[in-house]
Amino acid sequence: MWAGLVARIFLLLLGCSFLATGGRATTVTPPEFPDLVNQSDFIVRAVVRSVVSEYAKPGSHKIITNVEMEVREIIAGTPTQPLVLRLLGGKIGNEEMTLEGAPQFKTGDEGVYFVQGNGRQVYPLVAMMHGVYPIKRTADGREFIARSNRVPLQDTAEVALPLTDGASAELQQRMSRPDRAMTPADFVQRIRSAVKSSNTRLRAR
Repeated sequence: MWAGLVARIFLLLLGCSFLATGGRATTVTPPEFPDLVNQSDFIVRAVVRSVVSEYAKPGSHKIITNVEMEVREIIAGTPTQPLVLRLLGGKIGNEEMTLEGAPQFKTGDEGVYFVQGNGRQVYPLVAMMHGVYPIKRTADGREFIARSNRVPLQDTAEVALPLTDGASAELQQRMSRPDRAMTPADFVQRIRSAVKSSNTRLRAR
């Protein structure tokens, strides 16, 4: 129990350089859409193949989670091959490290991922929860883009809005119109249009 408590405190302290606490959950300042795009090392549409947690080193209580991704589309930049996102936190047996507000990965999840600092920073997505956009499907099979709280994304301008959570997010989900949300193709086109001509890192293909 104490080890788990220490782990949670460690993560909160480690993330305090770029995290701000507001209300019940950890929040990160949402980026404007062009910043989200151009701060990325690369951007992909991918499916989670596996999620495996391990200790950072023998005898350590620091847990690392490796998320193996199957890349379906390279949208910008050059992803590593194979693509394995390395995150701080995870669960091994009864011991768990959590970063409040961080998106959780599950096998089979599909989305658009804005990757930055993989293996170098606590959470390798731009602005943490603002760097993943799940791809969902309506009852008739139409694909659409959602934000990390599963609320459908109707325009890239909404990227810069704060993310709701809990009951507020559930209410937004019920009130939203998935049929009016952006399709993956629409989202990809807007991403490529937002890449600055000077950003050779993202334009290198």
